[in-house]
Amino acid sequence: MKKALVMGWGLCLMFLATMSFGATRQQAQSGSMQDDSMKKDKMSHKMTKPEELKGWVTDSECAAHGEKKCGDKKHVAQGAKLVIVTDGDNKIWTVANPEKVAEHQGHYVLVKATKDAETGTVNVQNVKMLKEAK
Repeated sequence: MKKALVMGWGLCLMFLATMSFGATRQQAQSGSMQDDSMKKDKMSHKMTKPEELKGWVTDSECAAHGEKKCGDKKHVAQGAKLVIVTDGDNKIWTVANPEKVAEHQGHYVLVKATKDAETGTVNVQNVKMLKEAK
């Protein structure tokens, strides 16, 4: 009788240990899968395909006041950022690499750029001046 009781307890303990190990392993796997999906989200966030945007190159100070044709370079010298105000939706995108568009301040342009919607920035790859839209 004692042997049967000891065997029963032993089997019960083994079962509990197996269940505990399986749960711990499953948590570790799901945690690593979450980490992987978070990494993919961050990577996809940073690595978008270039898009073409039409709009005006201006500075953040003028754009904040609704002026998208501002070519006053003093604003940038005083700390304003170069931005692109897109046609249609008038979205203001801060230019991450302003040297690419600096000579086009106040101009209507077509840019090829990667967008980061989370930060509201664009990284311009090339710029083409356009005739002003009417």
